[in-house]
Amino acid sequence: MQLFSINQQRSQALEAHAASFAQFKVPGNDYPSVLISFATKTLNAGQITSKLHIIDLGAQPRKPSFTKKQADLFFPPDFADDFPVAMQISQKYNLIYVITKLGLLFVYDMETATAVYRNRISPDPIFLTAEASSLGGLYAVNRRGQVLLATVNEQTIVPFVSGQLNNLELAVNLAKRGNLPGAEQLVVQRFQELFAQTKYKESAELAAESPQGILRTPDTVAKFQSVPVQAGQTPPLLQYFGILLTRGNLNAFESLELSRLVVNQNKKNLLENWLAEDKLEYSEELGDLVKTVDNDLALKIYIKARAIPKVVAAFAERR
Repeated sequence: MQLFSINQQRSQALEAHAASFAQFKVPGNDYPSVLISFATKTLNAGQITSKLHIIDLGAQPRKPSFTKKQADLFFPPDFADDFPVAMQISQKYNLIYVITKLGLLFVYDMETATAVYRNRISPDPIFLTAEASSLGGLYAVNRRGQVLLATVNEQTIVPFVSGQLNNLELAVNLAKRGNLPGAEQLVVQRFQELFAQTKYKESAELAAESPQGILRTPDTVAKFQSVPVQAGQTPPLLQYFGILLTRGNLNAFESLELSRLVVNQNKKNLLENWLAEDKLEYSEELGDLVKTVDNDLALKIYIKARAIPKVVAAFAERR
């Protein structure tokens, strides 16, 4: 295969049968890394070796970059003559799908190059594939003219990785990435461990990214509230809300608790900014809280929250 860089106007030969590009966000780097993954099958000193490689194509200076990974592709004895013909990468799950001529499907985790699954999906040779991006899988066409769709079973993949593969870390990461069920106990257990070790930033990040929002509850807020605040340090509760705001929007309970904090600190301008950015969920309770400091802002919240009796009362107060 030939890899060509438009920026550098030069090319590089790759000993590979199939390849694909992907974007990956390395922790600590605001810009996604561009990765290339490729599958090889080579003959060295009479030994056939099959490998999967994952490489960062453009490491950015003074920024954390993706560490090069490689893994073995294990072909069963009956498939000794088989070789990869296509590769698709699911950005939805960060999984690499390697498809072979004789219809085998290999599934690898992109971040760690861990083998997740292998099975034969077609008895006929496969000659063409395409990404099924919305489903996080791939389409394939075989010689018989069948169009195949292969993707992750969202209900079972996390229990499969934690149970069959006994890889708890990968199970939790997959659940966070794809917002998948099956890791609830693992995530709660990990959160409690981090909290007990006073790693509040890490526990806040885990709660913010918890699959299906299982940790985004009043209990979690109460846990952060209960931590004694050291002089000169950011309260863990504010740290938690800060992480949630960078990830997206707050739910009704989180919006109310964060607003309570800033109203008590006379920082109404922060509240106005978050409301303007649609970061908070509107509720009648939020309007009641804000009414203690700003009638106009409270009226806006009542209208958005469809708290009709409060809207009528607010207009009546203004005659």
